[in-house]
Amino acid sequence: MIERAPRDDVMWLAGLLEGEGTFDLHRGRYPRVRVEMVDRDVIGRAATLLGTSVRVTLKRKPFKSTWHAEVSGTRAEAVMRALLPHMGARRSARIAEVLGHAPNTDKSAPAISRPPGLPMGAPT
Repeated sequence: MIERAPRDDVMWLAGLLEGEGTFDLHRGRYPRVRVEMVDRDVIGRAATLLGTSVRVTLKRKPFKSTWHAEVSGTRAEAVMRALLPHMGARRSARIAEVLGHAPNTDKSAPAISRPPGLPMGAPT
């Protein structure tokens, strides 16, 4: 699962979820992390890191079937906390909002912090 994953895998998952992920409260109560797309291999890797399985949603032509992976509850909370430092401002705010409303937490949103970045135009 994400807590024991190498840093490169955490960063990969953060990038995927930044663009394709959903952070919400399932049934208005349970924190949930979900990702869905047509690329089975990408969802398979995400599911492995999330510690869950891959599911398919079949669609009629001309639409493509989609694959998705999701975790909820305390597992989703752990994923959100692990990814929070690596997310952009909008996703960080959403994660903080979800964690602040999660049951069995202290009800306070976590501080939003991100690793320092290089200045624009700096050599890499």
